[in-house]
Amino acid sequence: MNKIFLFFLIGICRLSAQSTFTVYFDTNSSSLKQEQLIKLDDFFRNKDVNFIKVVGFCDHRANNDYNDVLSLKRANFVKNIFEKTTNQNNIAVEGKGENFQQDSNLANNRKVEIYYEEKSDLAKSVSLGKIGDKLVLENLYFYNHSGEFVPDSYPTLEQLLEIMHNNPKLKIEIQGHICCQTIADAEKIEDIALMRAMAVYVYLVNNKIEESRLSYKSFKSSQPIFSIPERNEKERNANRRVEIQILEN
Repeated sequence: MNKIFLFFLIGICRLSAQSTFTVYFDTNSSSLKQEQLIKLDDFFRNKDVNFIKVVGFCDHRANNDYNDVLSLKRANFVKNIFEKTTNQNNIAVEGKGENFQQDSNLANNRKVEIYYEEKSDLAKSVSLGKIGDKLVLENLYFYNHSGEFVPDSYPTLEQLLEIMHNNPKLKIEIQGHICCQTIADAEKIEDIALMRAMAVYVYLVNNKIEESRLSYKSFKSSQPIFSIPERNEKERNANRRVEIQILEN
């Protein structure tokens, strides 16, 4: 399988995590009625999400310029609700006016579509985490005896990168661990744990995360989750890991 196709598949996985929710407006109105506000609140109340974009739409009955303005007002109305109720202030806004495939039922065209994605478990853990907490980077894979990521690792790396961008005060130490080797044996071989921790560090720095917010360290096999020698592959996979430790948040 070639690399282009692999990255295409990764892109599909990332897009599939994005969802939409729609609220509807009365004719010529740029604010939601009570029933739609309740609908909006009921849907998002118990969800931990990142709001990506809100897009406003109009039916075709007014002129194009009027609809462009009205659709943008609708989008901003919804955006302002989210800004007041969350800490998110980088939500994109767009007004489509009447320039889209119109539904024959005009009421279905007077709307705002909300693009969002539910936060990953890692993002939730970081948001709830305290200084000193350690979090495993799940689904982070490397080629054998190397610090080279396999393509399936990139969604995890992108989640971590997004978390670092969304939490500008966050400082972490990236910690590498290996399996299978006793501490004495691990001292005699190439430090793969360090290579892997460093690979995550380099990925973040190359994607514009300040070096002052990052450090990395190898623990080799000194902090296994399961005793060495492990009894099965599940235990080996648990010991063979990269963690982040929260230094400042």
